[in-house]
Amino acid sequence: MVGVMTTDPASSVPNPVQHRDAEVLIGILAVLEGAIWAGSFDEQAAGKVAERFAQEGLLAADYDRRDLRQALGDLNQRLRYAAGEYDSPPESIPLPP
Repeated sequence: MVGVMTTDPASSVPNPVQHRDAEVLIGILAVLEGAIWAGSFDEQAAGKVAERFAQEGLLAADYDRRDLRQALGDLNQRLRYAAGEYDSPPESIPLPP
């Protein structure tokens, strides 16, 4: 049977992610956020990452580096919630400039 794709971007994924996969993604997001903050992440690669966030409505088209770091941090926190680190979905906490 073929899975049915939903058009609601805020809906949950239909199949669970392994805990270790979530932990790896959490770590990768933290590394990316830190590299962008330090200015050591290639501008072209950062643009490609930002495009993915924008496609899903998680980042405005006129973003700056801080906005991209915020989107990465927010995604990291949502994955932490999915991995069971929090009892309820976390709110976005503004990052320092």
